[in-house]
Parts: sequence; C-alpha cells; structure tokens
Amino acid sequence: MLTPPPDGDGAAGAPEDTAPAESPADDPSARRRFTVAAVVGSAVAAIPFLWTLWSPWQSPDALRTTAYENNFYDLQARAMFHGHLWLANGAIGIEGFVHGGRQYTYFGLFPSLVRMPILAVTHSLDGKLTAPFVLVAWVLTALFASLLLWRVRFLIRGQAAMGRAEATTFGVLMVAILGGSTFLFVAVTPYVFAEDLAWSVALTVGAFFTLIGVLERPTWGRIVASGLLILAANLDRVTTGWACVLATVLMAVWFRLGRGGAEHRKWWLPVLGAGLIPLVIGCAVNYAKFGVPFGVSNFDQVWTHVNAYRRKFLAANHDSEYGTTFIPSTLLAYLRPNGLRISSVFPFITLPSTPPKALAGVLFDRRYRTASLPSSMSLLFLLSCWGLITAFRPRPVGKVALTRFLLLAGLIAGAALFIWGYIAPRYLADFIPLLTLASGVAVVDIWRRLDGRGRSTRVGVLAVITVLAVFSVVANLGIAITPNEEFNSAQVLRYVETQKAFSDLTGHPLNSRVTRGASLPAYAPADQLYVIGRCDGLYISNGEDYSTVTDQQYTRTTWMTVELGHAFQHTFRIAVDPTGSTAGEVVPLLTTGPNTLSARAKSVSGEVELSFGLQGPTGFTGGLATAVRPGTSHTVVAVTDPVKHLVQVTMDGTVVMAATVAHGQPVVVAPQSAGSDGVLTVTDVTASTPQPTLCQSLIK
Repeated sequence: MLTPPPDGDGAAGAPEDTAPAESPADDPSARRRFTVAAVVGSAVAAIPFLWTLWSPWQSPDALRTTAYENNFYDLQARAMFHGHLWLANGAIGIEGFVHGGRQYTYFGLFPSLVRMPILAVTHSLDGKLTAPFVLVAWVLTALFASLLLWRVRFLIRGQAAMGRAEATTFGVLMVAILGGSTFLFVAVTPYVFAEDLAWSVALTVGAFFTLIGVLERPTWGRIVASGLLILAANLDRVTTGWACVLATVLMAVWFRLGRGGAEHRKWWLPVLGAGLIPLVIGCAVNYAKFGVPFGVSNFDQVWTHVNAYRRKFLAANHDSEYGTTFIPSTLLAYLRPNGLRISSVFPFITLPSTPPKALAGVLFDRRYRTASLPSSMSLLFLLSCWGLITAFRPRPVGKVALTRFLLLAGLIAGAALFIWGYIAPRYLADFIPLLTLASGVAVVDIWRRLDGRGRSTRVGVLAVITVLAVFSVVANLGIAITPNEEFNSAQVLRYVETQKAFSDLTGHPLNSRVTRGASLPAYAPADQLYVIGRCDGLYISNGEDYSTVTDQQYTRTTWMTVELGHAFQHTFRIAVDPTGSTAGEVVPLLTTGPNTLSARAKSVSGEVELSFGLQGPTGFTGGLATAVRPGTSHTVVAVTDPVKHLVQVTMDGTVVMAATVAHGQPVVVAPQSAGSDGVLTVTDVTASTPQPTLCQSLIK
C-alpha cells in the first residue's frame, strides 16, 4: 500500500550545492527499508488513532456517532440524488444557511459525492458514515505522506544509500504525522467538522505529492492527477483547496519563465488549468448555493438569527468573521510555547484548563480550549522549522528548491487561521500538510549531514527524534481522551474512574479537584469535579465557556454528568401486556415541581408505540415514539436534574426524550396504576439500582 513511486528524471537547472547521487546499485535495499518503515510507522500510529476513533472510554464501534451533526453530508448526498443542493428547512438546525428561501450547508460536496455509491443502495447507514470515512481519509493520508516523503528524499539526495537508522527515522516521522498530531482530536469526535478536516489533510498531502512530481518531471498523468486532487480539495475545504490553487498558479508562472527548463515551458498552461479549473468549479458550486462565487454571508446562517452574541460579534468586526484584529490573540493561542497543561492527574498532559484569552478586548465568535502547535506537535514543529530553512536557504541542497511553492501554499493554508475570529483545537489540522512536507525536508537534510558521522551520533539523533515523537503521541492522546462536549455520561464516568485509579496509586492528587456544594457554578476550569449534596450528582467541568449562549449557560453545559444518585435519577420497569389494547393510554411516572412526566402507549398494527412526554406550565414536550412488541419489558431511566434544569428519559440505553425546565425539585414518584384494559405496567425499581459509588469514594 505504501510503496514509493518510481524515481523521476529530475527538473532541469541543477542547484548550486548538489552532491552526485549514488548509484541505485549502491543500496538496492533503500526502497524496501523505507517501505517497511513507513508501513510499520503507520501501523503503530493506528493503535491510538483507532482507539480514539472507535472506542474512547466505551466498547469499540466502527460506526460510532456523536450526539449531533453526523448526517450533514448524507443529507446533501440525498439532495443531489434529486438533482439539487438544498436541504429540507430545519434539517441541519442552526448550521443551515438560507438563500432564496431554501436552506443549504456550507460544507463541501466531496464528502457527499464519495458517499453516494453507498447511499444509492441502502438507507441503513445514513448518519453512520462519518467515522468510516475519517478512517479512509487517515489511510489515504498515510499513503500520500509516505509517497511524498520518498519523493522529497529523492529530490534532495537522489539514490543515496539509506541505512537502517535513517529508515527508522522516517517510520518515526510517520508515527508523528498520523498519531502524534491533531489527527487524534479530529478522530475522537466523528462528526461533520471532523470529517471535513480529515479529508482536507488527505487531499492536500496528496496534491502536494503530485505537484512536486509535476515540478520534477511534468507529464499529463501527473498534471491530471494533481487537478483531480485539487478539485476534491476545493470541494471539501477552501482554505487548503485555495492554497493548492495558488501553488499551481505560481508553478505555471515558473514554467512559463523557463525556470523548469526550456523544454518544459510548454507545460505552463496545463499546470495553470490544473489549478484554475477546480477553482472555477468550486466557485460555481458556491454560486449555486449562496448566489456568490466566494464565501458566504454569516447573516444568512440560522445561528446568527437566534443568537444575540453572534450578531454582536459581527457588528463589532465590520460584519465579518475575518480581520487583522484577531491576529495577536490567534498567534498567542496557536503558537505559544506553553500551550499544554501538564499535571499530576491522569491523563497528565492535555489541553489548557481554560480557553485562550482575547487580547485587547477583541470579540471572538468562539474560543475553545486549544493546544498550541509547538507544544502539541513538538517534533513536527521543530523539524518543520529546520525544513523551511533548508528549502529557502540561498544555496539549496539537491533539488529541494522545488518544494518551495508547496511550502508557501501550506504556510498560507495554516496562516488563514490567524485572521479568523474563531479558535478551536481541531483547526490545527490545517497545518498538517505543511508539517508533513517541511518535516520530510528536514529529516532528509539531517541524514545528509550525518553521512560519515559515528554510530553513536546517528543513534543519538534517532533517539532524540523518537522521544519527541513519543511525547507528541502522548500529548495528543491526552488531548483526545479528555471529555469534551460530545462525550456521553458513560464515557465521562469511565474517564473519571480512570483518573481515580491513577490518583489512588500516586498520592491522591485528584482530591484537590473535588468541590462540594448545593448548586453548580456557571463556570470552572477543566477537570474540576463538583459534588451536589450527598452524591445526588457528580459532575466534571469541560472547561469551555458558554457565556455567549444563554441557554447553554442556564443548563450548565460546562458541567458534564459523571454520576447521579437516586434523588436525581429514577429507574422504572415498564412491561407491555400482550393481551391489552389501547387507543392512547397515559401513565404518570413522576412530577418535578409543576411538571408531570408520563409514559404514553398506543396500539398500532399489532405493536405498541411507547413514548414519553412532559406536561407543565410551558406546555407539552414529547419525545420519540418507539415501537415495542407486546409481552416485552423495558428499563426506563428518568433523570430529573435540578442543577442542570434537565428532564431526560432513556429507554433501554437510548435517549428518547429531553427537555429543559424552569423548575426542578421536589420530585414525587407517582403511584403506579393502569386501567384493567391498559397495556402498561410500571414498577419503580429505583431503590434496587446501585448508588453512585465513585462519587462516594471521592468524598470519603
């Protein structure tokens, strides 16, 4: 899978500082060694990647979904089956953009296009394809990155011999790219935002590989391959897509001026087309959606209409999400050297405990807790600095100067983050194509300089690189497995249990993070634990600031539920009578303040539709109706959490109703009864369920 490409002929115009390449016969095992190292490195990186993608604190699930935003690309693909791009109004909620009375998603077409062959034959995978396609994008990144690294080595060193230590370094570099980078954070939340970035990395690294091939030796095959990858990138994410377009424009000028050799001057127009045709197609799609060739108006988004802070943010920034006023804050967030939190509590290395600061009072759309590039991807960052100096030095080594156009494109793609009024850790993925190419240049140059050095020096360099790679993997794994707003309570519980287990072995440092009280504060730094009452509820802070969203602050979204006691969580056993029938039976389960939570049953075609609803002063809130067979029984868990103002019903492990209420306690379980012809028998089994033992162990 990772076999490097055939060696090219090289571009015309030899650089000033080039050493004669060794004959291929000097080291016939070089290609094999590199391939083995790349495959082994990818396999090692797959261990943390697959764990974060499939099973962070829960049973492995290759089709794992998150609570929200899993189906955007599927909905867009279904729309394209019907010959249009608009979605049903309200289908994607606040993320929708309204144009011409119809709603669209601003996410690209490419991830929808690759779904269409699957969705054409089944509906069973709708909303479940994000995790599989994130994995596909990761595998493609592994393939393209290995091909790119081999091509870079050939540009700089030709057929020079490759020893085992050098080959091992390339394997370690593959581990850092695939398992010691933001890719892990992208994988841990498999929703539309993650897939967008995963494809962006894969397609851009692939485009870099083919474009360097064009610079080395232009052919129609390489140009067409470049054009297709650039088109796919433009139909996925514009920051990296447009960067690839810019690279081809610069390359076309380079060919036109004869810098690639007089015999290659004719290729300038095909190269230009490989960039401009994808750009035009991308603009046409954007125009079809939003009536403009570039960008989209934030005032067309549903979220802008429902959130007052979003409107305030846009008004303060000249009605734009972009501007130079954001640069001081974003530079500090993404490039500060201390952009990680190291503590004595598991996972020991993770994101900073609070969101980055907005300097000089500048308003940001959103600021999430974010690690910096130098601290979280230390090896790739340091190697990239070396690689950039190597590529842009006045007397370039070998043909390394051919990488300059792509390095500039990668820099521009990443630098776009600095002018955006939104800070989030996942966006560091925009730097991965640059880091991959620049790090490859650095590794080749390092081993060129190590030629003739003693074994101890070479082993020492390999050891330093390996240690930095291990640190990057540990740091990004710690970032990925720390609870974020997409984690469910079961995941959060296992995370805190693991923290407690490590804490018990290391002097109980977790105890300093436990606070007790009667109500949850609006905010606390990440990983702070809060106990309500006598373990009525145990919560952990995710450290995110929701002060700009009134509803989320009211429901204390910062605090994630770890465990609930019997005062806040009630368990019922509901049996469906095989002989009963009803046109609409209603059985009260409990009352919480002025609200009554009831089970509702209705016979339909030999089955029973079972649903749950909350009746209160603000009206009726109903949940999903679930078809159940007569003669079955079901476990129903009703959460009445007054500190988060939440009423939630879970049936057999699936959430079927959730509502925010203004009143919580007191909670009274209703006497359970049903008419003689009723189909539901309800039994309160709360007393027989376990108490929150983790919470109790924390307050001893």
